[in-house]
Amino acid sequence: MKNQNLKGSIRKTTSHGRIAEAAVAAKCWMHGIAVHNTGGLRANFAGSDLIMDTPDLRIKRLIQVKSGYCKSNKVYLTQCKGECDLADDKFHSDFVVFVNIDEKVGKTHDHNGQLSFEHLTFYVTPAEVANRLYRTAVQAEHARPLRNGGVRSLANLAVYVSPEQMAPFRNAWRLLRQAGLPKVAGSSGTSASLPINSLPH
Repeated sequence: MKNQNLKGSIRKTTSHGRIAEAAVAAKCWMHGIAVHNTGGLRANFAGSDLIMDTPDLRIKRLIQVKSGYCKSNKVYLTQCKGECDLADDKFHSDFVVFVNIDEKVGKTHDHNGQLSFEHLTFYVTPAEVANRLYRTAVQAEHARPLRNGGVRSLANLAVYVSPEQMAPFRNAWRLLRQAGLPKVAGSSGTSASLPINSLPH
């Protein structure tokens, strides 16, 4: 049996997702947010990777982690599945943390410790906002005409948005902390100080 711990046997398509998930969990704990891995049971938790505790033991928050290379002046969200993404929600957790990996380091490292926290950028995004931004970007790309007049394929399309759109969510770990606070009577937002409808479109 091959030694799966050999550097050459680790595929970056697998390792980067695991690194991002572990990094988000570590960041959460660093910010006093208790989270736990779904332990391979993502299908039971709306495709989420992490479960966040709240003071109410009956209530948990679900966090999905998406990782990929960041391009110059762009923030990577995820890959498009196809035309179904034009209307359907892509994310079904409470929050999505987009982890953008420095492309140069991400492509050249050899699992030798070169890739570290400094090469990762985190965007902590409420799922409702993430779905809105994602769907708008997919619809815009689909509407962009091809030179031959055909319809643009969305399958496996890498979806990006502008840094300005994601600026409110960069390192916004406070949103997770606020989502874990007990609900105040009469409140309706995801957090006491930043309701969903006040977030950027």
